[in-house]
Amino acid sequence: MSTTAIPHATSVSIEPAVRAGAAGVIGGLPLAAWLMLVGIFASTLWAPPQGIAQAVGIGHPGHDFQLVPFILGVMGHVVNSVILGLVFLGVVAILNVRGWAIVLVGAVYGVVAYEIIYWSLLRGLLSGTSGSFLSADPQWAVIIGHLMFGAVLGLLFAYGPLRRQEVR
Repeated sequence: MSTTAIPHATSVSIEPAVRAGAAGVIGGLPLAAWLMLVGIFASTLWAPPQGIAQAVGIGHPGHDFQLVPFILGVMGHVVNSVILGLVFLGVVAILNVRGWAIVLVGAVYGVVAYEIIYWSLLRGLLSGTSGSFLSADPQWAVIIGHLMFGAVLGLLFAYGPLRRQEVR
């Protein structure tokens, strides 16, 4: 008789999802830092994360500092990064790529993910409230940031401590 009351599941593991979510958060850090750095010159340091919350109607439009939209925008960025990391896990599994191909796929994925978000949400569903977010940084900087995000995701999936372990 076992000493544990709860049997261990052996067929399904959440470990890949946890690794993918963690990779998304790690990849989101240089993206946020880059956009906030560019924001210093384009608008204000806090405008990019604050604009995330403003895009969904939290806070008033503009780049003057607002504590609640800033904090919620940072939180929204982290949640979005986790979600994009999880989706990337599915993309890599479907394409079954390895090594530097994952990094290349990641870089393309970052840009494609932003384009989907841009056209469907920022210019679509949230077009009436996304002005502060869209004016926080120039588009070239946002595209470069998402390219970096995807490349970091790819590097973490291919070579980082979060890479999947092969069964031998």
